[in-house]
Amino acid sequence: MKVEYHLDVLKPHQPSIDSLARTLEKLDGVKMVEIRVEEIDQKTTSITIIIAGTGSISIDEITETLEVNNCALHSVDRVLVENWK
Repeated sequence: MKVEYHLDVLKPHQPSIDSLARTLEKLDGVKMVEIRVEEIDQKTTSITIIIAGTGSISIDEITETLEVNNCALHSVDRVLVENWK
């Protein structure tokens, strides 16, 4: 089963998007992480994160990882679940 999340996230300038992507990629079931910068303000960066992988991906674990990295999940903008049997 393939699962994909598109997330709207607000983060401080640190950690870098590279570091955040590598941290998220280590979560159980995650096979791909893409982060796009949407807007940069004086103290924060608005980003879109796409996370794809297997059905074992946990949105709760993703949210917890974002919070540990001082990021705020604004919204889950898209969820894709594919199960081609």
